[in-house]
Amino acid sequence: MSCNPSLGGVGKGQLVKEVDALDGLCGRAGDWAGIHFSILNRRKGPAVWGPRAQLDRQRYRDFIQSELLSTPRLTVVEGSVEELLVTEPNPEEPGHHRWESVWSAKREKRHYLAH
Repeated sequence: MSCNPSLGGVGKGQLVKEVDALDGLCGRAGDWAGIHFSILNRRKGPAVWGPRAQLDRQRYRDFIQSELLSTPRLTVVEGSVEELLVTEPNPEEPGHHRWESVWSAKREKRHYLAH
């Protein structure tokens, strides 16, 4: 979370709504930690309205951490990443010719995490 503890806004408001519709964490955490809810650009048309919530940073952090640590089959690994190891793009494989994908991360002390 940024130094301004808010969720939503003109740009991210739609993304937050979509994640919330799929039962994502940020919407539930926003409901839990919200201290002020508003709609930005209310005087303009609905296309530019932006739902925004000011949040209590500590409550938001505690909620997210609690949910992540209690998620089945999720292992949380804390530490610094020194390097992201990516695959080479393959122009012959549809959908993979423009973007590289991360397949592992090198942590301190040369431990590797792979997906």
